[in-house]
Amino acid sequence: MTPERLNLEKQVLQKEMPMVQCVFKDMSTSEPYVLMPVKTNIGKVYTIRIDLKGFPNQLPHAFVTKMLQTKSGRSMNDASAAMHTLPTEHGYTRICHYGSSSWTPMVSLFKVYIKCALWLNMYELHLKTGKDMDYYLSHQS
Repeated sequence: MTPERLNLEKQVLQKEMPMVQCVFKDMSTSEPYVLMPVKTNIGKVYTIRIDLKGFPNQLPHAFVTKMLQTKSGRSMNDASAAMHTLPTEHGYTRICHYGSSSWTPMVSLFKVYIKCALWLNMYELHLKTGKDMDYYLSHQS
């Protein structure tokens, strides 16, 4: 990511989410990422990690910074279309937020954050109802 794009992303995040503390890490390495807290509708706070390797030209990988479990107690560590997850990395649940053919370099980190926040709110509904995430979320190609 160019320094100009990084500054633009930081400006958008600050403008759209002034109360959210975004922490950019390892930006001068080959594995840069950003950590962002998400407070859900029921008040639970999660931290998401968005890997920035190849961003904005490549779809960034997004994670909840812990391994989540389904209502039935199964680890959400693999690809599941019904649960909108992808294979784990870093030992965290990986969120499916954009389809690869839907990705363009014009998509901002803010939009990825919003999709992850939506996913987390739907995850909490899953924990309450037991319904798959597919019940609440549609797929993108």
